[in-house]
Amino acid sequence: MKETRGEVAQVDFSGMDGETAKLYRLDGRPKFRLAAPVALQHLLAMFASNIAPVIIVTGAGGLALAADDPRRGIMLSAVMFAAGIATLVNCYPIRLGRKVQIGSGLPVIMGTAMTFVAPMLVVVAWAKENTANPVGALIGAVMVAAFAEMIIGLFYRYLKPFFPPLVIGCTLLSLGLSLLPVGVNYLAGGQPALPSGALNPAYATVPNMILGFGVFFLNLFLQRFGTGMWKISSILISLVVGYLVAIPMGLVNFASVSGAAVFSVPVPWQLRPEFHPQAIVMLLTIFLVSGLSTIGYTGAMTSNVLGREARVKETSGAIFNDSLSSVFAACFNALPSTEFGANSGMVILTKICNRWCIALTAFAVILASFFPHLAAVLGAIPESVLGGGVLAVFAMIMTNGVIMVSKSGFSSRNVVMLTVIFGIGLGFAGSGPLHGHLIRNFPGWMQFIFRDRITLISIVAVLTNVLFMRKADWQGLKERFKEE
Repeated sequence: MKETRGEVAQVDFSGMDGETAKLYRLDGRPKFRLAAPVALQHLLAMFASNIAPVIIVTGAGGLALAADDPRRGIMLSAVMFAAGIATLVNCYPIRLGRKVQIGSGLPVIMGTAMTFVAPMLVVVAWAKENTANPVGALIGAVMVAAFAEMIIGLFYRYLKPFFPPLVIGCTLLSLGLSLLPVGVNYLAGGQPALPSGALNPAYATVPNMILGFGVFFLNLFLQRFGTGMWKISSILISLVVGYLVAIPMGLVNFASVSGAAVFSVPVPWQLRPEFHPQAIVMLLTIFLVSGLSTIGYTGAMTSNVLGREARVKETSGAIFNDSLSSVFAACFNALPSTEFGANSGMVILTKICNRWCIALTAFAVILASFFPHLAAVLGAIPESVLGGGVLAVFAMIMTNGVIMVSKSGFSSRNVVMLTVIFGIGLGFAGSGPLHGHLIRNFPGWMQFIFRDRITLISIVAVLTNVLFMRKADWQGLKERFKEE
């Protein structure tokens, strides 16, 4: 692999001192006073998002574990531990010989993304009716199904022509479109409905809306008019200010802090994983889609920050890390890991790409997994504050998808492809509340694909690209096989 040492972000360095400039360099160690605020804002941006899938999957709509159920605490600590280890591996890859590496070598934060929630809830619903240990069935399914993503990593050198910028751009667009409602709901104070089905009285209240929009516009103001550390730490500053303002408003619940254990050590296999073929099959598709989104995030980061295309080993290494870190996470009783869109969007937004800053975030996340009190303090950040901080980041992910699609050009071929991709992808997956009735006569496996916008758009984009693949692309693929 060509060395990335010395690579810098595509920014204007005029008037920037040497230490600050290190933040925009892939390698090297900026002074702690500069690196720590960057690391902390990444930590705040990912923390609640990382534990939210656990809370949802273990809550009333999923496994129905009580808040004081020890299994829930085990999973909450485990997702932080697994995310920290996976992030370190991504920043500083493990190389196996000359051709294989685990990790991209890019400034990427890992964690449990909301993308996995819907299929995991399907697995949980099946497991509660068919097994005595639904928690173990879910963990076991993650452990095995995650290997499916490795197929993309192993053969990415040959599969790359199937994932051109147009396909990846469409995937990023679908991710952004799916994440934006999540960000808006966070800003409004949570989910519109409670697990019981009743309306959430805290949703879109005046205090939550004022707080969420206040954080959003403070971040925007600092990005537009701030200089130096004010601009670099705009997200951190807006989140901290929002947190402090929320305390006298009565929007911060410290109950989880007082009830948290002082110290705990992640121990593997505590939740006794079970391996059921039906549960494993239910998760296979989402891991393949996770691989596509990782290709998209990796390409968006290198093109928008470093000004070049992602290298094959960077992309395949990122996919390998996705797959193996999910297996590792399941061994330690956690849910699957993948690149965090919010944090990747933050790197793209700020252009701060120093790997050491991201490694500091990873160390803090691992530390939090051993000290639940610390995790509880950070996890108590109000949802409206977090939503105000990440809404712009989610929008940036969608914007990067638009940029990648536009860079592909709007030839007649590409226009037809986009028509098919969004006609089927957005048309079917975004068809409203009667969507289930629309697809009721589809086979079960097709219903699963057509329920999720990200899955449907990604699969349709790949298949459409194969249908419209140019003769030169097929020829290049044949030559690549001959080289081997």
